[in-house]
Amino acid sequence: MTTAVSVPALAYSQELDKPLLVLSVKDAQDPALEAKLDRYLNLEFREPDAAATLLQDIISSLHSNTPIESYVRAQTYLVLAKLFSRDSAAQAEATQLLDELLTLTHSPLTANALVEIQALKLQTLLSQSKLNEAYLQAEAVNELLADASNPRVLYWAHGMLGNLARTDGQFEQALQHYSSAMDALLHLNDERLLLRRSSLNWQTALVYTELKNWSQARPLLEGLIEEVKKHGQDDYLGDLYLALGYVLSMQKDYQAAGKINQQGHDLARARNQQSLALTFINNQASILIEQQRYAEAKAMLEAALLEAEELNEPNTYQIMRLNLGYIRVMQGDTAAGLAQMEAAYAYYEEFGVKSELDGHLEWLAKAYRAAGDYLQLADTLQKQMALREELFSENREKRINDLQSRYDMKSQAQRITILQQQNELQEELIRNKQLQQQITLLFIILMGLAAIMLVQLYRKVRRSNLRLREMNKQLEYQSLRDPLTGLFNRRAMQEKMAKRHQETQPARCALLLLDIDFFKHINDHYGHAAGDAVLIEISKRLQTLCLESELLIRWGGEEFLIVLQRPEQADIDQLCATLLHKVSELPVLFEGKEIPVTISGGFINLPFAQVPEHQFNWERVLQVADMALYLSKVNGRNQINLVTGLLAPFSEAEPHLQSDLSGAIRENMIELHTIAG
Repeated sequence: MTTAVSVPALAYSQELDKPLLVLSVKDAQDPALEAKLDRYLNLEFREPDAAATLLQDIISSLHSNTPIESYVRAQTYLVLAKLFSRDSAAQAEATQLLDELLTLTHSPLTANALVEIQALKLQTLLSQSKLNEAYLQAEAVNELLADASNPRVLYWAHGMLGNLARTDGQFEQALQHYSSAMDALLHLNDERLLLRRSSLNWQTALVYTELKNWSQARPLLEGLIEEVKKHGQDDYLGDLYLALGYVLSMQKDYQAAGKINQQGHDLARARNQQSLALTFINNQASILIEQQRYAEAKAMLEAALLEAEELNEPNTYQIMRLNLGYIRVMQGDTAAGLAQMEAAYAYYEEFGVKSELDGHLEWLAKAYRAAGDYLQLADTLQKQMALREELFSENREKRINDLQSRYDMKSQAQRITILQQQNELQEELIRNKQLQQQITLLFIILMGLAAIMLVQLYRKVRRSNLRLREMNKQLEYQSLRDPLTGLFNRRAMQEKMAKRHQETQPARCALLLLDIDFFKHINDHYGHAAGDAVLIEISKRLQTLCLESELLIRWGGEEFLIVLQRPEQADIDQLCATLLHKVSELPVLFEGKEIPVTISGGFINLPFAQVPEHQFNWERVLQVADMALYLSKVNGRNQINLVTGLLAPFSEAEPHLQSDLSGAIRENMIELHTIAG
């Protein structure tokens, strides 16, 4: 039941867009109808047929004198019922009903009713995955929220705004909306209070899990499981057990994680959810592998593997084969284990989700390291780096495209507004012309007013154009800059090299490729926020060492590229030594923790060894620097390998320079020296 408040609710006319009168909550709501609507919500999941009958009865009882907030609430539930049905005709009817609500004029609209209608439109856009339109709608909802007073409406609106922000990866904003929704629940005291609180806690736990904030996610999930058990909402238990088991594993609380996975497995078996049960078995075996209890994990997975094959669960079957292959490697059956892991990975590379391949490659790398196959280990690590760069680029492109789409939609809305104003002005001029013969003086006055409006409109259009040009400049700047560090990005490098290619005699320069050591460990141990802090701090330290004529680029992930303009090798050697010292001399401070950081690198001149750039261009030269960087990593990190020249004809050395720098070193084909930190 909605709690009454003493603050009156403003009523609005959509025609005039300004307050008309003040309605109290008592005038805007029908208590008996509100009680029926509360009962409908309680029946909706437990007895859907009874709920549908009740809703139809409620809709039939509505009339033109029904208090506006109760009327809007009932119509909102009808739209949602049709929207989430599987009947396409009902879904089309839901869209029509929503349009009617958006143009409601039969009664003054209170702020609460306005928010509920606009929030319903936001919910509709979210359900249709129209995220760009949903963001524009979210702005409208946010503008109205300050005047709303109904706790139920505030809870619902903030919850959806939080879901939208979480979907777009804006986790801080999502948490703020969930917190506001929880504040609204303090003013509610009905049968759905516990369910609403549980729903908010679940959404908040998902945010903390995405942020890898295990210490915050764990108590929320544990509390949710207790509430779900207490109130008999067992349908949600399976997902909650999976989420909590994952969080506990990330905290390395393997005993607690094993217990939760066992409870989830038993629940799935009791409900004949065999696929879910296999997922818990695999997770349980993964915990045993982490504890190096290989024999127990093997026995568990081999038994489950047969069941996965019988159930035709290819994804579960292949992840179990990957885990079993790793166990075989660790138990000494190296060749067969690696072959099994490679076959499983090939399946995921063809059919799996690209974002999940990184974890599979990590286990493959561990297996190659344990087997002593360092050539395959290097290949796997390079593949993993390429995958991360690809995922990073795709995510960046998606965000840029989304921003551009939202900007275009806003721009289009502004153009429509201007056209509407121009049409209204034209109509006014036509009416004035019809009265010209009768009231000449009035016509002159009106023309003067019209001229003023045109000047104002011109100024507004001019301001809009100035803002547009400014935004275009900002977009151009952002397209060449990394949003986290503010450094130049790959596109800036490509543009610089394109200009260089057009020069008749490009100046000599050099490429220094750098990579932060053990960066994944920093992310895993301290969290991604700490990783971002490290990237920002290292960027600042590198900037202090660069000349104004030199280009410092965030090349991707934890990699940086410096285009040097220093002709003397001695100066470059001194820079490398200073750089290694500057990065490692002080740990990065984050939330009171000291994070030690070192960096490794690879260096090469451009052009290389007087080889014309059309024959050995900058991309191929950079590949050599990347292999030199890899040698720095393999040989202990915190060092820079510098490739400074050729000791053999380029035609002989070129095959090695394409993919095998170590071979070129063994054949004594290149000049290389190392500067250690």
